[in-house]
Amino acid sequence: MEDMIENAVQLKPEYIVGLSILATVGLVVMWGMFWNSVAKSQENILDILRSPSFFKTVTVMGVIAATVVLSLAGRLEGNITGAILSGIAGYVLGQLSSRHDSEKH
Repeated sequence: MEDMIENAVQLKPEYIVGLSILATVGLVVMWGMFWNSVAKSQENILDILRSPSFFKTVTVMGVIAATVVLSLAGRLEGNITGAILSGIAGYVLGQLSSRHDSEKH
């Protein structure tokens, strides 16, 4: 019975490639929308690129995309995927919390 469950969850290689392409296209579309909104807002692009929050956002997006693709491909176990995603959520919420606390003082 356990073998049936493990075999039912594994994806075929062509689906893994498709998921990787879908994740890449999604990231490219999101970046296109981001840079389009930057251009419309007349923000200084160098200021955005030098911002520490920009690199934090890029890193979080990349780790989430890689984790999801590797998890769906069966390369990461569910508990490891959960640990990675919960760590990212804790990091993001911790950043928001510390920022909110510093604004109060």
